Amino acid sequence: MAYNGNWELIPSTEHFQEMTSQWDSLNLQKGNHVLLDSRFVGALVRHFATSNVFLAIKNDPQAQAMALIYRQKPGFWEVFTPSQSPLGPILLAASDPGGQQLRELMNVLPGYPMQLAILRQDPEYSAWLPCGEDSRLEFLECMKTARVRLEHTFENYWRQRSSNLRHNLSRQRRRLKEQGRHLELVAHRSEETIKSCIREFGRLESSGWKAGAGTAVSESNIQGRFYRDMFEKFCGSGETVIFQLLLDGKVAATDLCLLREGMLVVLKTAYDEGLHPFSPALLMREEIIRQLYAEGHVRVIEFYGSVQDWHTKWTTEFRPMYHVNCHRNSLVSGIRDLVRSIR
Repeated sequence: MAYNGNWELIPSTEHFQEMTSQWDSLNLQKGNHVLLDSRFVGALVRHFATSNVFLAIKNDPQAQAMALIYRQKPGFWEVFTPSQSPLGPILLAASDPGGQQLRELMNVLPGYPMQLAILRQDPEYSAWLPCGEDSRLEFLECMKTARVRLEHTFENYWRQRSSNLRHNLSRQRRRLKEQGRHLELVAHRSEETIKSCIREFGRLESSGWKAGAGTAVSESNIQGRFYRDMFEKFCGSGETVIFQLLLDGKVAATDLCLLREGMLVVLKTAYDEGLHPFSPALLMREEIIRQLYAEGHVRVIEFYGSVQDWHTKWTTEFRPMYHVNCHRNSLVSGIRDLVRSIR
């Protein structure tokens, strides 16, 4: 355990679970984002963290803070953000526009850290906005993410989509109907169905290009265990939603989602690539949005991934996500700028 002022550093694999109440209390103050809930972050720790991942805690009643961090290489630390985590798990009760709290945290870190990187920040939930003038803070846009707002009616929303999308999906539906085939959207929310849903998701990914790349989720690999564990934890609060589009009773496409306070977060999508001519993922997305409009509980769908062509079919709203690099001092910042000018 390292300690400096109001900050302490403890091994996350040993102690995160006992700190979940404090973590969730802080998250509640800062927007209560479902991806920063201790059940999501705790699953990341259980399945992906090593002994080198630390839980940093600031016990200042006026400026509480918590973060998961690790040393990426000598002198350089990062917020622990495996690929399954769309947001960097760091929570600050108070905004930190000048990075003072980050530099205080750097003083706790072993060795002589020159940089602390805060990855994958959503400007709507971050303690830092890329408008400060302190040269020791560097903001780098990492991607743009897509959002769908569910406003007015589905009919109004659908009229605003491209005629190409509307005509294409209408044509696919006619083809399927002419062939006597049946489409059905189902939403799974219970713990009893999670295992089979992850198995089906893995079947779809393992039959496509991700199998060759070695990145497919399966029921038995670490990714599959993470999603099963995490979704089961959220079932108790009714925040798990796994959509499946069935074609003649067989899963053709599926979305793994979390739901909280009117926000639906799509974590992963998979579809049967053998059915690509029928556009199963697009048909599923249309059905999901239609159903969400009918239910009236969801106001926004967040994708939290780099914008792809298919995102543009569903929305025109995109916003930047960014990394924040906090440098130890102005000298380090100057060296950074010099190196980049030479390049």
